[in-house]
Amino acid sequence: MMQEITLKPGMEHMIQKKVAYEDTTVSFGRAGIETLFSTPALVTMMIEACVDLVGDNVPDGTVTVARGLQVTHEKPTLQGMTVTVKAMVDRLEGNVIYFDLVCMDEVGQIAKGRMERHIVNKDALIKRAHNRAEVLEDINR
Repeated sequence: MMQEITLKPGMEHMIQKKVAYEDTTVSFGRAGIETLFSTPALVTMMIEACVDLVGDNVPDGTVTVARGLQVTHEKPTLQGMTVTVKAMVDRLEGNVIYFDLVCMDEVGQIAKGRMERHIVNKDALIKRAHNRAEVLEDINR
């Protein structure tokens, strides 16, 4: 890659949000616990924190894509409470970034996780997706 990757181990980024109705388990038809913060909403915040942390710290023409995510959602959080997600770069190995994630509400830690993101060429990624879709076009002819 021409430009340098400026991400370094220890770099971190935090995001926060108040748990809204659409962040609760109601989106998944979970009657009786619909006032609770859902795991998919938590995962979305984890991804957002990592993507924000990467920001412009990768070369032009590249993006990061999630390869793996491990989440342990330990404690329930009610709608109206505030959730904070902290993403930290654990290490880099070539074009792979490993993140540690910690999630809290006002009472304490509610979840933790690890994410692996790969730095890839954006145009090549889109081309691969189109090439995969051509299989469907061939089937439908």
